[in-house]
Amino acid sequence: MEVIEDRHLHLEVPDPHRSLTEISEDEINLPASDDEDEAIAENKAKAADEKEEAGVGDKGEMNGVMVLALLDKIIGAVDQIQQTQAGLEVRQREMERSVTGIQGELTKLSKSHTTTANTVNKMLEKVRKVSVNVKTVRGNLEKQAGQIKRLESNENELLKRRNFKVMIYQDADDMRRHHSNQH
Repeated sequence: MEVIEDRHLHLEVPDPHRSLTEISEDEINLPASDDEDEAIAENKAKAADEKEEAGVGDKGEMNGVMVLALLDKIIGAVDQIQQTQAGLEVRQREMERSVTGIQGELTKLSKSHTTTANTVNKMLEKVRKVSVNVKTVRGNLEKQAGQIKRLESNENELLKRRNFKVMIYQDADDMRRHHSNQH
């Protein structure tokens, strides 16, 4: 069960120590009769009609002023939105130009990078070839160094023995050419 607390519904319980007092009929609020109810209702309706007639003009003017003020605010907001939109469009165009410029620079950079990569690849290929050639030359030099060491050791052997002869063989044709160039 719910307890409803409302000060209008609150019943007063009589205090047993209170004394009773007399109340006149004027002090008692009795419900109005049907005739009185109709008269009160007519008076209220007339008063409402008079207020409405007097207030219709004032309310209409007030509503018109409010509508104009709202329209003015809306127009101001629309103008501000249009200005903001125009500014955003200008910024958008500037950004598009910047992006186009950046794309152009990136394209140039990409082409330059490709060219550089091709050049580096060619240089690396040449370095590989040179490296192979250097290895070949180094191998040949090592072989020649070995041959020279053998020749030197053979020469030292021969010098120790002091028993050697140097013989030079030439073709007969080579000798004729050599003699004809000298004369």
